[in-house]
Amino acid sequence: MLSRFHILRWLPVLIVFGFAGAMLWTYVTDDTWIHLRYAKHILERGEMSFNPGVPSYGATSPLWILGLVMLLKLGVAPVVSTKILGLASGLLVAFLAWRLIGRLEIPDSWRTWVMGLVVFDAWFQRWMFSGMETPLAGALLLLLLLPTLSRGRVPWLAWGAAAGMAALCRPEFNLLALGAAPWLLWRERQHHPEASIVRGVVLVLVGWLMVSGPWLGYAWSVFGRLTPETASAKSYGLTFNPVFLVGHLVKTLSQLGMVQGFLWLAAVYVGVRYLVVWRHRHGPAHPDAGLIALTGVTLTWLAVLAGGYAVKQVWIISRYVSPLLVPMLLVLTAWAGLLVPRSSAEALGAKKVLLMCAVMAMTTNAFVLNQLVRPHAVAFSSGVETCFYGMGEWLKANTPEDAVIAAHDIGALGYASERRILDLAGLVSPEILELGRKMGFEAMVASGVWLTAEVPDFVYDRTQGEPRWENAEMFGVTFELEATCIVNGVGLREAEPWKYALYRLHGSGESSP
Repeated sequence: MLSRFHILRWLPVLIVFGFAGAMLWTYVTDDTWIHLRYAKHILERGEMSFNPGVPSYGATSPLWILGLVMLLKLGVAPVVSTKILGLASGLLVAFLAWRLIGRLEIPDSWRTWVMGLVVFDAWFQRWMFSGMETPLAGALLLLLLLPTLSRGRVPWLAWGAAAGMAALCRPEFNLLALGAAPWLLWRERQHHPEASIVRGVVLVLVGWLMVSGPWLGYAWSVFGRLTPETASAKSYGLTFNPVFLVGHLVKTLSQLGMVQGFLWLAAVYVGVRYLVVWRHRHGPAHPDAGLIALTGVTLTWLAVLAGGYAVKQVWIISRYVSPLLVPMLLVLTAWAGLLVPRSSAEALGAKKVLLMCAVMAMTTNAFVLNQLVRPHAVAFSSGVETCFYGMGEWLKANTPEDAVIAAHDIGALGYASERRILDLAGLVSPEILELGRKMGFEAMVASGVWLTAEVPDFVYDRTQGEPRWENAEMFGVTFELEATCIVNGVGLREAEPWKYALYRLHGSGESSP
């Protein structure tokens, strides 16, 4: 069982976090600045808005923004506030993971190794220091997972409140909570047959409404919607094309497999050995209700999240799915603990194989962090600072306060410029979102149709080649090139640099091309 908490037990975790922080402290994404601009406007204007005076639901995580608001109110610098919140969330992930590991029916000698796999995870370390809500999302999923490994009654009211918090961190977590609840109801009934399902459901709804209800009421009254614009701006129409869905699911699994691949190989080894040898020599294994619930919840989450993203054609990056990595690790560990014989020469050999796979997984994560994540973090953060934030400062100094800037990447540019942004991805500009839905965002931007919504004073375009609109004319608007800037390492899968070009626009946009 879980031993007493003390600082010496956590010293290795703090050391790992320290090394990761030293490598990634300067890492910041453009979306981080979107959260910060929302937080700033809540403090300064008392409104949930990206563009001043125009309330919008263009941020995924109201809960993350609220945390930033509290730190900014205390006088913490904007970027530092995101690091503090990310590190605190990461520590919460580690604490909850250790609680869950302590409840697994596994040899005590395995627990430290499993905890090492949690904190060495390259995606976990990357997003913990990115300024994004990912580590908080991971912590809230673990909070929802805790009752699976308890033999007591589920604290349904508190669990419902935790589900509400998870939904305020990421709206799609509403579906994950809905998928987890039946497994927990079943687990509780296995240990407490007298438990009332109706009572559990009612308490969950009450707890969820206590947390989510006020926000949903505010969102509906102010924005006229219950979910953020990000759900639409980062996805396309529904598709059930099996070829596309399979390809999308493979990409999702590749994101997870990059950091857990050797652990999956270990699971295959254990499964084959069990079916071929151990089951016949030692008898069949019988999972208890807790392990079945843990497995059911995790697989349900994986199916809902990966399947939902595929059907909605969401472009997958690791931060969308990385909160599932710790639950998946717990499932793999729990089944290995059940299937591997506890005492025999066979068990010793199997444990050596598992140890080798764990070491290889940690080595792989160290490689991914140092050779892939760190170079990307350095290059991209420099681009954000120079080409996004720096250009925003130039616009603030050289344009009138009522100037309108069209852009693809709006976070740092909007925060630094303090100008109204016309978002070419539609995140905070509903009129652009509607055009993008009708004809596709790339086609809409390239054709200049976005000019029919509004003609801004400037546009900050991006291409993977030379500026495409120098001296161009579209819809009666002439493009005058003002400046260019290059951003390297936009993503781990996007090695080619992007060239950003700032154009001053002339014309009313009344004529057609």
